[in-house]
Amino acid sequence: MKTTQNKKYNKKKKLKIAVPKGRVLKDALGLLRKSGYVKHPDADYDSRRLIFDYQDDDVSLLIVKPWDVPTFVEYGAADAGISGKDVLLEKPRNVYEPLDLGIGKCRVVAAADRKIIDKEIKCASKNVAAVISDEQFPIIGEDIKKKIYYSGANLRIATKYVRITKEFFNKKGVSNVQIIKLYGNVELAPISGLCDFIVDLVSTGETLKQNNLTPLEDIVFVTSRLIVNRASLKINSEEIAALIDNLKKQVKKNADIRF
Repeated sequence: MKTTQNKKYNKKKKLKIAVPKGRVLKDALGLLRKSGYVKHPDADYDSRRLIFDYQDDDVSLLIVKPWDVPTFVEYGAADAGISGKDVLLEKPRNVYEPLDLGIGKCRVVAAADRKIIDKEIKCASKNVAAVISDEQFPIIGEDIKKKIYYSGANLRIATKYVRITKEFFNKKGVSNVQIIKLYGNVELAPISGLCDFIVDLVSTGETLKQNNLTPLEDIVFVTSRLIVNRASLKINSEEIAALIDNLKKQVKKNADIRF
């Protein structure tokens, strides 16, 4: 009886990791799988279930909405999580951020209705560094950006990144900004006449192109980060240290791969 109790007591507790639903999930699972923490194929984690605690996995997974990952980690519902840098910048949380995982690469950009860009390019002198290239979008010179930003007109900007947008334009000294918060379909705002500018997350840029929008400039480059609950960092220090070390090794291996 005593032996059984000791075995139960000594049973190693699994770390709980919050993983975001959506586009990053596959890469996150792949990273955890290659690091030895999960054993099952992606399909086994693809259901309406929110908690996956397979006996042969070394961690339990909480599959949650991307914007909720830092909240689950901060309040201790998860020991660690995988979160995009855009989410961490927009809604800062009291969590430890030890590692850039190098997955979920994209960027937050300021973009404008293509008509505005074309008008400024047409009006620009030959000395202005605004060249229509063979790439997906024109290269916007600094002179044209300044004309747009400091035109004196009210810049109405639709975005879900209110904090990031405010900080970006404040650093530029642009005060004529009105931010309209949207929770989705941001690209629809210029088409519907709600505004002429947006700040949004971009991967390939295809959605911008389809909606006649052109990036003015990148605001922040985004990758997914490992975040850790500060209490778990002390209570489960060995397990957390091993998690960081194993993921770091796999991130390095991924970076060394050349395609």
